[in-house]
Amino acid sequence: MRRLTASLRALAARDPFLVFLVVAGAIFALYWAVTASRETIDVPLSVQKSLSDDYEMMAGKRPDAQAKAKLIHDYVADELLFREAVERGMHMTDKTTKQRLIDRVRFMIAGAPAEPSEDQLMGYYAAHRDLYRAEPRMSLDHVFFERKPADAPAMLATLRAGGTVKGDDFWMGHDLPNYGESMVRGMFGQPFTDALKKVPTGQWIGPLQSTRGWHFARVRDRGPSAMLPYTDVRDQVSQDYLAAETGALVEKEVRKLEGAYRIEVEQ
Repeated sequence: MRRLTASLRALAARDPFLVFLVVAGAIFALYWAVTASRETIDVPLSVQKSLSDDYEMMAGKRPDAQAKAKLIHDYVADELLFREAVERGMHMTDKTTKQRLIDRVRFMIAGAPAEPSEDQLMGYYAAHRDLYRAEPRMSLDHVFFERKPADAPAMLATLRAGGTVKGDDFWMGHDLPNYGESMVRGMFGQPFTDALKKVPTGQWIGPLQSTRGWHFARVRDRGPSAMLPYTDVRDQVSQDYLAAETGALVEKEVRKLEGAYRIEVEQ
C-alpha cells in the first residue's frame, strides 16, 4: 500500500492529469462492478397505468398517491419474488408453473388460429377417419358377487338353463346396454373384457373376477365398430383441426430453436 501511494505521488509530480485518469478509472470500475451485479426492476408508465386501471376496476375509483405507492410497492415485491423463484429454479421444478409457461409460449407462437371453413373441416374428417370411428359395443347382463360364491358351478348351470340367480347389489345395475369396450374395460378391467369378447353371444360364463368383485355374465348383443357421421362429431373435428394447426406452427418454431442448442440425450 505504501509503495502504491509513493508511486502515485511520484506519478502526480510528473503528470497530474494521468493520475486523475487512473483514479477516475478505478472509481468507474468499482461503480460498474457494484451496479452490474444488480438487476434493474423497471416500473414504466405503462405498467403504472395498468396497475391504476386494475385498481379502479376493483375499487370503483382512481388510486390516490398513497394507494398508487402501495400498488407500485406490491408490483416490485412480486417481481422480486418472481426473480427469486427463477433464481432458485422453481420454474423448472414446479410442474404446474413450468406447464403454464410452456402453454403461454405456445400461444404466443401460434396465436389464435383462424376459424376453419366447412371444406377444411370435412377434409380433415376424411383424412383422419380412424379418429372418428365408434368402438365396438356390447350389451351385457351380469350377476354380481362381492366374494366368489362357493356353489359357482350350480349357479352357472342354473343361468344357462334359463333360471335366475340372486346376487349382490351393483351400483350400475345388472343390465348394461350398449356399452363401448373402453367403458366395460374401465369398469371391470382388461381380463374381464377380454373374456367377454371371446364368449359366444347369449352364453353365460363365470364366475369372472373383475376389479369390482365376481360376476356371471353374458353378452346379449354386439355392435361393430362404425364411422361416426360428420354432423355428430363436427365440434370435435373443429377442435382437432385447430389443435393440429397450432401444433404445426409450434413445431416449426421448435425446430428453429433447436439450432441454438446442443441437445445431448444420455444413453
